[in-house]
Amino acid sequence: MVIVTACAVLTWIVLTVTCPAQASTLPMTCANEGGQVVSDTIPSRIYGAAMAVTLYLPPCYTPRMIHLPVIYLLHGANTDQTQWPDLNLRTSADKVISRTRTPFVVVMPGGEYRYDVDYGAFVLDDLIPAVESRYNVSTNPNQRAIGGISMGGYYALRLAFQHPEMFAAVGGHSPVVTLGGVDDPLDLARRANELGRLRVWLDAGDQDPLRAGAADLAAMLQARSVAVTFSVNPGAHDRPYWRAHSEEYLDFYANAITTTACLANFMANEQRWLYMVSPMWPFELSTDYVCPQP
Repeated sequence: MVIVTACAVLTWIVLTVTCPAQASTLPMTCANEGGQVVSDTIPSRIYGAAMAVTLYLPPCYTPRMIHLPVIYLLHGANTDQTQWPDLNLRTSADKVISRTRTPFVVVMPGGEYRYDVDYGAFVLDDLIPAVESRYNVSTNPNQRAIGGISMGGYYALRLAFQHPEMFAAVGGHSPVVTLGGVDDPLDLARRANELGRLRVWLDAGDQDPLRAGAADLAAMLQARSVAVTFSVNPGAHDRPYWRAHSEEYLDFYANAITTTACLANFMANEQRWLYMVSPMWPFELSTDYVCPQP
Protein backbone atom coordinates (compact mmCIF):
# COMPACT_ATOMS: atom_id res chain seq x y z
CA MET A 1 0.00 0.00 0.00
CA VAL A 2 0.94 3.64 -0.41
CA ILE A 3 1.01 5.96 2.56
CA VAL A 4 -0.88 9.19 1.90
CA THR A 5 -0.52 11.67 4.72
CA ALA A 6 -3.11 14.20 5.78
CA CYS A 7 -3.00 17.38 3.71
CA ALA A 8 -5.72 19.56 5.13
CA VAL A 9 -7.38 19.72 8.52
CA LEU A 10 -10.75 21.44 8.71
CA THR A 11 -11.84 21.41 12.35
CA TRP A 12 -12.25 17.65 12.90
CA ILE A 13 -12.09 16.51 9.30
CA VAL A 14 -8.97 15.38 7.52
CA LEU A 15 -9.08 15.33 3.72
CA THR A 16 -6.56 12.72 2.71
CA VAL A 17 -5.04 13.54 -0.64
CA THR A 18 -1.39 13.78 -1.46
CA CYS A 19 0.14 17.24 -1.04
CA PRO A 20 2.65 18.21 -3.74
CA ALA A 21 5.18 19.11 -1.08
CA GLN A 22 5.14 15.61 0.40
CA ALA A 23 4.07 13.37 -2.48
CA SER A 24 3.84 9.73 -1.54
CA THR A 25 5.66 6.95 -3.31
CA LEU A 26 5.11 3.27 -3.82
CA PRO A 27 6.60 1.34 -0.91
CA MET A 28 9.88 -0.37 -1.61
CA THR A 29 8.28 -3.81 -1.33
CA CYS A 30 5.98 -2.96 -4.25
CA ALA A 31 8.70 -1.31 -6.31
CA ASN A 32 10.90 -4.37 -5.87
CA GLU A 33 8.18 -6.89 -6.74
CA GLY A 34 7.33 -5.64 -10.21
CA GLY A 35 4.02 -6.02 -11.98
CA GLN A 36 2.41 -9.09 -13.49
CA VAL A 37 1.11 -10.03 -16.94
CA VAL A 38 -2.19 -11.91 -16.90
CA SER A 39 -4.46 -13.41 -19.54
CA ASP A 40 -8.23 -13.03 -19.71
CA THR A 41 -11.11 -13.35 -22.17
CA ILE A 42 -14.03 -10.99 -22.70
CA PRO A 43 -17.32 -11.55 -24.49
CA SER A 44 -17.56 -9.67 -27.78
CA ARG A 45 -20.79 -8.79 -29.51
CA ILE A 46 -18.79 -7.44 -32.46
CA TYR A 47 -16.91 -10.69 -33.07
CA GLY A 48 -19.66 -12.94 -31.80
CA ALA A 49 -17.18 -14.85 -29.66
CA ALA A 50 -14.98 -14.57 -26.60
CA MET A 51 -11.81 -12.57 -27.30
CA ALA A 52 -8.42 -12.96 -25.64
CA VAL A 53 -6.91 -10.03 -23.74
CA THR A 54 -3.54 -9.67 -22.03
CA LEU A 55 -3.16 -7.19 -19.18
CA TYR A 56 -0.26 -5.72 -17.26
CA LEU A 57 -1.19 -5.16 -13.61
CA PRO A 58 1.15 -2.92 -11.61
CA PRO A 59 3.07 -3.86 -8.45
CA CYS A 60 0.85 -4.63 -5.46
CA TYR A 61 -2.32 -4.50 -7.57
CA THR A 62 -5.34 -5.65 -5.56
CA PRO A 63 -9.09 -5.69 -6.34
CA ARG A 64 -9.68 -2.94 -3.76
CA MET A 65 -7.30 -0.38 -5.22
CA ILE A 66 -8.60 3.04 -6.17
CA HIS A 67 -9.17 3.11 -9.92
CA LEU A 68 -5.90 3.47 -11.80
CA PRO A 69 -4.95 5.17 -15.07
CA VAL A 70 -5.16 2.78 -18.02
CA ILE A 71 -3.41 2.39 -21.38
CA TYR A 72 -4.95 0.39 -24.23
CA LEU A 73 -2.33 -0.92 -26.68
CA LEU A 74 -3.38 -2.47 -29.99
CA HIS A 75 -1.30 -5.05 -31.85
CA GLY A 76 -0.15 -4.97 -35.46
CA ALA A 77 -1.63 -6.96 -38.33
CA ASN A 78 -1.16 -10.75 -38.43
CA THR A 79 -0.44 -10.94 -34.72
CA ASP A 80 -2.44 -10.83 -31.49
CA GLN A 81 -2.56 -10.01 -27.78
CA THR A 82 0.89 -11.55 -27.29
CA GLN A 83 2.76 -8.98 -29.39
CA TRP A 84 3.12 -6.20 -26.82
CA PRO A 85 4.25 -8.57 -24.03
CA ASP A 86 6.93 -9.81 -26.44
CA LEU A 87 8.20 -6.23 -26.74
CA ASN A 88 9.44 -6.23 -23.12
CA LEU A 89 6.31 -4.44 -21.97
CA ARG A 90 6.40 -5.80 -18.43
CA THR A 91 10.02 -4.79 -17.90
CA SER A 92 9.41 -1.37 -19.43
CA ALA A 93 6.27 -0.76 -17.36
CA ASP A 94 8.06 -1.81 -14.18
CA LYS A 95 10.84 0.68 -14.93
CA VAL A 96 8.45 3.54 -15.60
CA ILE A 97 6.43 2.85 -12.45
CA SER A 98 9.57 2.41 -10.35
CA ARG A 99 10.84 5.76 -11.59
CA THR A 100 7.57 7.72 -11.30
CA ARG A 101 6.03 5.77 -8.38
CA THR A 102 2.67 6.12 -10.17
CA PRO A 103 0.94 2.81 -11.04
CA PHE A 104 -1.10 2.17 -14.18
CA VAL A 105 -2.74 -0.76 -15.98
CA VAL A 106 -2.02 -1.77 -19.58
CA VAL A 107 -4.65 -3.60 -21.66
CA MET A 108 -3.54 -5.48 -24.80
CA PRO A 109 -6.47 -7.01 -26.71
CA GLY A 110 -6.37 -9.64 -29.39
CA GLY A 111 -8.72 -9.80 -32.34
CA GLU A 112 -8.05 -10.24 -36.05
CA TYR A 113 -8.31 -7.16 -38.23
CA ARG A 114 -10.97 -8.05 -40.81
CA TYR A 115 -12.87 -5.99 -43.32
CA ASP A 116 -16.16 -7.45 -42.06
CA VAL A 117 -15.47 -6.53 -38.42
CA ASP A 118 -15.48 -3.01 -36.97
CA TYR A 119 -12.45 -3.20 -34.67
CA GLY A 120 -13.07 0.30 -33.36
CA ALA A 121 -16.53 -0.75 -32.22
CA PHE A 122 -14.97 -3.78 -30.53
CA VAL A 123 -12.66 -1.50 -28.53
CA LEU A 124 -15.35 1.02 -27.59
CA ASP A 125 -18.35 -1.26 -27.06
CA ASP A 126 -16.82 -4.54 -25.92
CA LEU A 127 -13.30 -4.08 -24.62
CA ILE A 128 -13.39 -0.87 -22.58
CA PRO A 129 -16.68 -1.64 -20.77
CA ALA A 130 -15.53 -5.19 -19.95
CA VAL A 131 -12.17 -4.04 -18.60
CA GLU A 132 -13.77 -1.29 -16.54
CA SER A 133 -16.22 -3.76 -15.02
CA ARG A 134 -13.55 -6.35 -14.09
CA TYR A 135 -10.48 -4.34 -13.17
CA ASN A 136 -9.76 -1.26 -11.11
CA VAL A 137 -9.16 1.12 -13.98
CA SER A 138 -10.30 4.69 -14.24
CA THR A 139 -13.37 5.62 -16.26
CA ASN A 140 -12.10 9.20 -16.44
CA PRO A 141 -11.07 10.01 -20.05
CA ASN A 142 -8.21 12.12 -18.69
CA GLN A 143 -6.72 8.91 -17.31
CA ARG A 144 -7.21 6.78 -20.41
CA ALA A 145 -4.77 6.51 -23.33
CA ILE A 146 -4.72 4.40 -26.48
CA GLY A 147 -1.96 3.46 -28.89
CA GLY A 148 -0.94 0.84 -31.38
CA ILE A 149 1.64 -0.60 -33.70
CA SER A 150 1.27 -0.46 -37.48
CA MET A 151 -2.35 -1.44 -38.20
CA GLY A 152 -3.05 -1.15 -34.48
CA GLY A 153 -1.74 2.41 -34.73
CA TYR A 154 -4.27 3.03 -37.50
CA TYR A 155 -7.17 1.97 -35.30
CA ALA A 156 -5.85 3.77 -32.21
CA LEU A 157 -5.40 7.05 -34.09
CA ARG A 158 -8.76 6.73 -35.84
CA LEU A 159 -10.58 6.04 -32.57
CA ALA A 160 -8.91 8.93 -30.74
CA PHE A 161 -9.53 11.37 -33.59
CA GLN A 162 -13.18 10.29 -33.84
CA HIS A 163 -13.64 10.38 -30.06
CA PRO A 164 -11.13 12.85 -28.56
CA GLU A 165 -13.41 13.24 -25.56
CA MET A 166 -12.63 9.65 -24.56
CA PHE A 167 -8.83 9.76 -24.39
CA ALA A 168 -6.09 11.97 -23.00
CA ALA A 169 -3.42 10.70 -25.37
CA VAL A 170 -2.90 8.54 -28.45
CA GLY A 171 0.17 6.98 -30.00
CA GLY A 172 0.94 5.58 -33.44
CA HIS A 173 4.10 3.49 -33.59
CA SER A 174 5.07 2.89 -37.24
CA PRO A 175 1.40 3.54 -37.96
CA VAL A 176 -0.68 2.98 -41.04
CA VAL A 177 -2.25 6.42 -41.52
CA THR A 178 -4.41 5.88 -44.60
CA LEU A 179 -6.22 3.08 -46.38
CA GLY A 180 -7.86 5.45 -48.81
CA GLY A 181 -11.01 5.92 -46.75
CA VAL A 182 -12.84 8.97 -45.43
CA ASP A 183 -12.27 8.00 -41.80
CA ASP A 184 -8.55 7.33 -42.06
CA PRO A 185 -6.33 9.07 -39.47
CA LEU A 186 -4.81 11.31 -42.14
CA ASP A 187 -8.26 12.39 -43.31
CA LEU A 188 -9.58 12.87 -39.78
CA ALA A 189 -6.53 14.97 -38.88
CA ARG A 190 -7.67 17.50 -41.50
CA ARG A 191 -11.27 17.90 -40.34
CA ALA A 192 -12.01 16.33 -36.95
CA ASN A 193 -13.01 18.66 -34.12
CA GLU A 194 -11.48 19.03 -30.65
CA LEU A 195 -8.19 17.34 -31.48
CA GLY A 196 -6.52 19.92 -29.29
CA ARG A 197 -7.69 17.88 -26.31
CA LEU A 198 -5.24 15.11 -27.24
CA ARG A 199 -1.53 14.58 -26.78
CA VAL A 200 -0.23 12.65 -29.79
CA TRP A 201 2.92 10.56 -30.27
CA LEU A 202 4.09 9.36 -33.68
CA ASP A 203 7.30 7.54 -34.52
CA ALA A 204 8.85 5.29 -37.15
CA GLY A 205 12.17 3.77 -38.07
CA ASP A 206 14.29 5.50 -40.69
CA GLN A 207 14.06 2.33 -42.83
CA ASP A 208 10.30 1.98 -42.38
CA PRO A 209 8.21 2.39 -45.57
CA LEU A 210 5.45 3.91 -43.39
CA ARG A 211 7.72 6.71 -42.14
CA ALA A 212 6.57 9.21 -44.79
CA GLY A 213 2.92 8.74 -43.88
CA ALA A 214 3.64 9.30 -40.21
CA ALA A 215 5.55 12.47 -41.12
CA ASP A 216 2.59 13.71 -43.19
CA LEU A 217 0.22 13.08 -40.30
CA ALA A 218 2.51 14.87 -37.85
CA ALA A 219 2.73 17.89 -40.17
CA MET A 220 -1.04 18.02 -40.53
CA LEU A 221 -1.53 17.92 -36.77
CA GLN A 222 1.14 20.54 -36.17
CA ALA A 223 -0.57 22.84 -38.69
CA ARG A 224 -3.70 22.56 -36.54
CA SER A 225 -1.77 23.31 -33.32
CA VAL A 226 -2.28 19.81 -31.92
CA ALA A 227 0.31 18.73 -29.34
CA VAL A 228 2.19 16.11 -31.34
CA THR A 229 5.61 14.53 -30.86
CA PHE A 230 7.13 12.93 -33.96
CA SER A 231 10.41 11.06 -33.98
CA VAL A 232 12.38 9.07 -36.55
CA ASN A 233 14.85 6.59 -35.12
CA PRO A 234 17.25 4.03 -36.57
CA GLY A 235 15.37 0.88 -37.46
CA ALA A 236 12.83 -0.85 -39.65
CA HIS A 237 9.20 -1.95 -39.41
CA ASP A 238 9.85 -4.82 -37.04
CA ARG A 239 9.82 -6.02 -33.45
CA PRO A 240 13.44 -5.14 -32.66
CA TYR A 241 12.60 -1.50 -33.39
CA TRP A 242 9.44 -1.43 -31.24
CA ARG A 243 11.12 -3.43 -28.49
CA ALA A 244 13.91 -0.86 -28.31
CA HIS A 245 11.35 1.93 -27.74
CA SER A 246 8.67 0.30 -25.58
CA GLU A 247 9.82 2.07 -22.42
CA GLU A 248 9.82 5.40 -24.26
CA TYR A 249 6.24 4.76 -25.38
CA LEU A 250 5.07 3.96 -21.87
CA ASP A 251 6.80 7.06 -20.53
CA PHE A 252 4.71 9.15 -22.92
CA TYR A 253 1.42 7.49 -22.03
CA ALA A 254 2.06 7.47 -18.29
CA ASN A 255 3.00 11.12 -18.25
CA ALA A 256 -0.12 12.03 -20.20
CA ILE A 257 -2.61 10.13 -18.05
CA THR A 258 -1.15 10.46 -14.56
CA THR A 259 -0.72 14.23 -14.51
CA THR A 260 -4.30 15.15 -15.45
CA ALA A 261 -7.40 15.12 -13.29
CA CYS A 262 -5.60 13.36 -10.44
CA LEU A 263 -7.49 15.03 -7.61
CA ALA A 264 -10.78 14.78 -9.51
CA ASN A 265 -10.30 11.03 -9.91
CA PHE A 266 -9.36 10.63 -6.25
CA MET A 267 -12.40 12.48 -4.99
CA ALA A 268 -14.81 10.91 -7.51
CA ASN A 269 -13.99 7.43 -6.23
CA GLU A 270 -16.62 5.77 -4.08
CA GLN A 271 -14.13 5.71 -1.18
CA ARG A 272 -13.82 9.39 -0.32
CA TRP A 273 -11.52 8.88 2.67
CA LEU A 274 -13.05 11.44 5.01
CA TYR A 275 -12.29 10.66 8.62
CA MET A 276 -13.25 12.30 11.91
CA VAL A 277 -10.03 12.75 13.85
CA SER A 278 -8.52 15.16 16.31
CA PRO A 279 -6.50 17.98 14.69
CA MET A 280 -3.75 17.23 17.21
CA TRP A 281 -3.45 13.56 16.25
CA PRO A 282 -0.46 12.67 14.02
CA PHE A 283 -2.37 10.91 11.27
CA GLU A 284 -1.54 8.63 8.36
CA LEU A 285 -3.90 6.81 6.02
CA SER A 286 -3.12 3.85 3.80
CA THR A 287 -4.57 4.06 0.27
CA ASP A 288 -3.56 2.77 -3.13
CA TYR A 289 -3.40 5.76 -5.49
CA VAL A 290 -0.84 8.52 -5.65
CA CYS A 291 -1.24 11.88 -7.33
CA PRO A 292 2.05 12.56 -9.12
CA GLN A 293 4.28 15.52 -8.45
CA PRO A 294 3.33 18.58 -10.55
